[in-house]
Amino acid sequence: MKLSNIILIIGLVILAAGAALSVAKIEPWADYTLIAGAIVVIIRGFIRNHERDDR
Repeated sequence: MKLSNIILIIGLVILAAGAALSVAKIEPWADYTLIAGAIVVIIRGFIRNHERDDR
């Protein structure tokens, strides 16, 4: 499994946790978790582009 796929799974898990916190009305932590998940997914895009260049 490629590193970018592993990071994508981690990012999606973080986003799911943020969504769960948002539904549970734990607002400050939900916002931080959603932002952290989005940043992880964006970083994954950079890593994926780097993997493509190494072919």
